[in-house]
Amino acid sequence: MEARALVRPLFAVLCLTATALGLNNTYGDNAEVKTLAEKAACGNAQCVVKTLREQRSAFKQSFGYQTALVEKGKSTNNASVDIECARAYVLLGAYQCSVVSGGLPQVH
Repeated sequence: MEARALVRPLFAVLCLTATALGLNNTYGDNAEVKTLAEKAACGNAQCVVKTLREQRSAFKQSFGYQTALVEKGKSTNNASVDIECARAYVLLGAYQCSVVSGGLPQVH
C-alpha cells in the first residue's frame, strides 16, 4: 500500500508538469523560435523572408516562408521553404530547426 500512496502523487505531478510544458510550447512566446526558423530558411545567404504559414503544437512548430535572395539592393531568386522546429527532448531542451521542403538552391 505504501508504494501506491507514493506512485499516485508522483504520477499526478508528472502529468501536471507535462501539461504545463506542453501549454508553454504551444502558447508561450516563440520569438526565438521564429528567429531560428528564419535563419534556417535563409541558410548562410542573406535573404528576405515573408511568413506564409505558422503552426504550433506541444511537440513542434512549423513555418512556411517565401524567401528571396538580396543581391545589390534587389530581391532575386524567390522560393518557398517549409521549416520544422522541435525541442531536443520532446517537451524540453533547445529548439532545433530544419528545412522540410523547398528552399533556395544556392543555400542548401
